[in-house]
Amino acid sequence: MNTTDIFAAALNLPEPWSIAKVEFKPDSTGTMELHIELSFPRGSKFACPECGTEATAYDTTPRTWRHLNFFQYKTYIHADLPRVKCGEHGVKTVSVPWAREGSGFTLLFEGWVVELAKHLPVATIANMVGEHDTRLWRFIKHYVDEARTREDYSEVTAIGIDETSKKGHKYVTVVVDLSQRKVIYVTNGKDASTVDRFAEDFAAHKGDAEAIKIVTCDMSLGFKKGINEHFVNSNTVIDKFHVIKHINEALDEVRRDEVKQGPWYKYLLNKSKWLWLKNDANLTDKQLERKESLMRKRLKTARAYAMRVTLQDIYETSFDRTTAEDRLKQLYNWLVRSRLSPMKKFAGLLKNHWQEILNYFDHRYTNAILEGMNSIIQNIKRRARGFRNDEYFKTMIYLGCGKLDLDVRRQS
Repeated sequence: MNTTDIFAAALNLPEPWSIAKVEFKPDSTGTMELHIELSFPRGSKFACPECGTEATAYDTTPRTWRHLNFFQYKTYIHADLPRVKCGEHGVKTVSVPWAREGSGFTLLFEGWVVELAKHLPVATIANMVGEHDTRLWRFIKHYVDEARTREDYSEVTAIGIDETSKKGHKYVTVVVDLSQRKVIYVTNGKDASTVDRFAEDFAAHKGDAEAIKIVTCDMSLGFKKGINEHFVNSNTVIDKFHVIKHINEALDEVRRDEVKQGPWYKYLLNKSKWLWLKNDANLTDKQLERKESLMRKRLKTARAYAMRVTLQDIYETSFDRTTAEDRLKQLYNWLVRSRLSPMKKFAGLLKNHWQEILNYFDHRYTNAILEGMNSIIQNIKRRARGFRNDEYFKTMIYLGCGKLDLDVRRQS
């Protein structure tokens, strides 16, 4: 088998295509490149890309595609693309099996880069392959967008909604199919309009808003308004981790306020933040001993901590909604009578989301999947050190968390 036959087998060329020439040539800097020229016999027939009717090629247009490197050498494929004259569709340039129409890269090259993009920053890949990252972004986004058009959400009945920081005080809202554990929608912002946009996209992918039975989310009033408008048959479940997060924030605010009361309080509570916010199982023996000592003193922080532990215990040991509601009522009364402003403010949050918080004890859904996704998304953001384009950020979230069918040959 000669060199031409080896490359023909590697490219899997269909008839009437064949390799005419393979040669190494230097580029403008003297670096060697591999160039593969393809051809077809005169009089060959090709199918019209619109209807498949075969016709004889009557002229050609030269084209070049970047291919996977051959060892350390950049590789290019060259071919004169035939044009055929179809009686129904007129003159058309034929499609080729190794590249997508309008692309300057082969399918194998694009598929390899898309797979790398799941793990590496696109700028890094661009440096690896010697291409401008804008060219790579263009086809990565194409494949992600095409894969999303084929997504079918007709079986989705439980979703989770959460926001994640994009840059500074800018956010994106992420929607996850809780059953399939994958991202199904990403949009800018974190208000009611984000749910409006999701509802429209959901319907476009055969999703049935009336079939949604569970929506998990945080305490955002914007989400609440949008959910009530679009998913009328759903039960909204306020994620328990967000509820605990809010009482932790209130507890830490009590601690910070108490530190300001004087040197004695500052001495007692110095470097004690994580004593109160971590569970006992995550503390050392020395830390536990210090916490137990502080709990015996008449500290506001100790009282606030007791309220936080009570809420956590309600979540861990209440096995039905009725029991949970009775215990939450007792906690609520304690909070509002505590004379601790941060805890009273937290009591207001409980009251505003009372039914949604209690729904957890009926359905036991959480946003834990979304929290895991958020870790991946933050890693994507750190890897790229920011995105010049919002669409690129969303593309990478779909690529990393969307479980999309990215079969490059299928999408060509």
